[in-house]
Amino acid sequence: MSRIHRAAAGLFLVLVVLTPALAAGQAAQQTPTPTDSSSQALTSRTWIVLGGSATTLRGTCQFCELETGYRHTWSLLADVGFRINPRADVGAEVLWVPATSEAGDDVRTTYIAAVGQFRPWSSAGFFLKGGAGMAIVRNFVVDLESPALQKALAIHFGGGWEFRREKRVGFEVFGAQHAAALGDFVLREGTVDNVMGNYWSLGAALVIR
Repeated sequence: MSRIHRAAAGLFLVLVVLTPALAAGQAAQQTPTPTDSSSQALTSRTWIVLGGSATTLRGTCQFCELETGYRHTWSLLADVGFRINPRADVGAEVLWVPATSEAGDDVRTTYIAAVGQFRPWSSAGFFLKGGAGMAIVRNFVVDLESPALQKALAIHFGGGWEFRREKRVGFEVFGAQHAAALGDFVLREGTVDNVMGNYWSLGAALVIR
């Protein structure tokens, strides 16, 4: 396990450990009143998520013998949208992933996508998330003859757990996979068809409602 992934796992454990303490402290400070339940209700429809993650990426192709290694890096995530109902949110997502290819070139990937989030159980913080849009990739991880900016159709899906979900400010831990259909690449060894970029992330984020 790389240093980045160990750090992400440590952050996850810290959040899990601190959550019960935060909840207990907040409950001790509050005095129950007849209107307490209504004051906890969400009044804003705004949905904002800001966070980061440890990310692993790899390039593959459907009908070729291209072998590329896994690259470990970090990423930044931002979602903005609105709440449809207590269980569902919709909006837009931006994921930015910086990395370095095996050839030493800087690789920059930006995902811009529509996103939807759904909570199957209103009494729990578990959520599922997915969407589709476009990925903009500069200098992918394969050894290109002419490194350039590449645009691709992209999808993503994942899930996680949100804490303090009835409060104005909360936080979440999540896991996700982003995939980009990059098309055909011209390498020094020849053309590679149907290249896919896969990005796996594990992270945490601040949630504002």
